[in-house]
Amino acid sequence: MAKGVKSKGSIIYKLLIVLLGAALLFTILYPKYIWDQEDKNTKRCQSNMVHILYAELTYLTENNAYNDTLSVVSDFIKSDTTGTRLRSYMTADSALALDIYNYFKLSNDSLASQIIDSLLAYGKKYDLDTTAALVIDSLKTIDQYAEKIDSIALASLDNFYTCPTTGEDYIVEVNNDSAIKVINITCPIDSLDIAEIKNDFKLNVLGGLKLKNHGNIDNGDKSWINR
Repeated sequence: MAKGVKSKGSIIYKLLIVLLGAALLFTILYPKYIWDQEDKNTKRCQSNMVHILYAELTYLTENNAYNDTLSVVSDFIKSDTTGTRLRSYMTADSALALDIYNYFKLSNDSLASQIIDSLLAYGKKYDLDTTAALVIDSLKTIDQYAEKIDSIALASLDNFYTCPTTGEDYIVEVNNDSAIKVINITCPIDSLDIAEIKNDFKLNVLGGLKLKNHGNIDNGDKSWINR
């Protein structure tokens, strides 16, 4: 009987150790997951605002004005059957050009990798600035790559409307009344969103998430770079 009690107590003790270990692991891994997710959202949010800026600049070039309705700006670029506006947008937006460049650089496509490596080697040999835009222009001479490049650029126009953390629309303010047109693009996260996270037991207490606004672009100046 004593052996049975001892055996039962040993099992319970081992179960407690397993549960405590699982709880400790959770307290380490869950906050990391939450922080990593918000870090990704922050970078994507800021990237979205950059995409919006260059889409607006593409719109400004032909209309001499910004537009605070993003769907109008997006449709303006996508409706150009010549592809000129889309090319202007993607080559001006260095972040988008880099995303496209990295897509091909990290792909398993040997031909694309060879083209990129050759361009980089040529640029290094002759001390030339081999930009992502130059690589994209070279890849676009091949139909299968041109289609993929355009699809990535078009996808950015379809997905830059809302902040990934809250799903709320970006705040776009324009002033076209002066000789120098002005635009401000702001992440929509406000005090209400921050307060909501503070009251969320899962995200705030267990995950340790401290939400903050992701920044803004004031007529080209990115707040997260100036900090």
